[in-house]
Amino acid sequence: MSKLKEVKLLGMPLWMFLILLVVTWGVGMTESIPGDMVGALCFATVVGTFIGFIGDRIPIWKDWLGGGMLLTCLAAGAMSTFHLIPDSLVETLNTFNGSTGFLNLYILVLVTGSVLSVNRKLLIRSLGGYIPCILSAIVFAFLFAGIAGIVVGIGPINAILNYALPIMGGGNGAGAIPMSKIWGEASGQDPQIWYASAFATLSLGNMIAVLMAALMNKLGEKKPEFTGNGELMKTPADLGTQEAEIKPTVADYASGLALGLFCFVFSGFYSSKISIINHAGLGFSIHQFAFMIILVALLNISGLVPDNVRAGTRGMQQFFVKYMSLPLMVTVGIGTNLMDYVKVLNFQSLVVIAAVVVGATLGAWLMAPIFKFFRIETVVTAALCMANGGGAGDIQVLGASHRMELMSYAQISSRIGGAIMLVIASFMFSTFM
Repeated sequence: MSKLKEVKLLGMPLWMFLILLVVTWGVGMTESIPGDMVGALCFATVVGTFIGFIGDRIPIWKDWLGGGMLLTCLAAGAMSTFHLIPDSLVETLNTFNGSTGFLNLYILVLVTGSVLSVNRKLLIRSLGGYIPCILSAIVFAFLFAGIAGIVVGIGPINAILNYALPIMGGGNGAGAIPMSKIWGEASGQDPQIWYASAFATLSLGNMIAVLMAALMNKLGEKKPEFTGNGELMKTPADLGTQEAEIKPTVADYASGLALGLFCFVFSGFYSSKISIINHAGLGFSIHQFAFMIILVALLNISGLVPDNVRAGTRGMQQFFVKYMSLPLMVTVGIGTNLMDYVKVLNFQSLVVIAAVVVGATLGAWLMAPIFKFFRIETVVTAALCMANGGGAGDIQVLGASHRMELMSYAQISSRIGGAIMLVIASFMFSTFM
């Protein structure tokens, strides 16, 4: 009992938080929660924090299966799939995450803070070696898919075209959907035919990637020589002394947030109005977040951003990681239909899908030392953030691995890596269909 008195959630004593939880849940069940961002954030924060608290204390689950992050996401998925909460509340949460932009806000804050907090020289070196790690993950994913296809009797080409491509394609909106259009043009059939199975496949691939991320986190605890604890690259001696750490003020938090918001808005403008690549009719486009990463990286390398503003972006990143991750798991999970996983629950599919994720993991693992990257961080970003469900999948994978600070690299995988996969898909569909 004395230990319970010491428990705090969001800084509140347990008894106080439980009052908030019971009342919030009750208001939600009576369809009385406001249908705007205030109502959505209230429900997601209170309920998500509590589920995450439970998940981080369940034996085995907390160490090996993703802990509070994954439990929150799955619980939210169950709420919508099995109609445990009113449909109006589900719609409110979906809208908040999507068109209202909570997911975008979370990602842009993490991208800005993580990129601007990296040593300039280290950033240049890490970006130079990261794309080869992604390519290695793709090659091994295809190789393992082909082998698994032979083993289960569906053939290597079938396994690569219908399993490896959608899983490694960067998610749904920027991956499976445009990929299905490429398939339709190559086959002369309705793209929906390929998309229906591809979506179910990438959904289960995302789940396996999240579980693998949790295992990577546990491996890092057992074998600390394999992990940088959230840092992708080992810091070389020639980078000089560490920059003095600045404690941000409230004004610095505001300036850091404003800079991140500006970079996101400008990147969207550049992506839709200026980018030559996106208007060249190449059959694929580069996502807004990819351009944002490039912009923020250039700001870092140029040294134009004052140190106090950089500290502000880092402070905002830390706040979002610590207090907004579980609410985000609710809004992401609420849009997940758990029945999508059931559609591909057969022996052949499970073997091939698992082989794709394991292959990608091995490819990144083997390539990491060549560029002096930490193996676990490389696997989590260059492999598992390629094999997940895109932006929302990045959140789940990084959450399960407890490495949210790697968001910028995760976005490179989902966005730039996803664009690479569309080019590969175009070639493979036209060659083998």
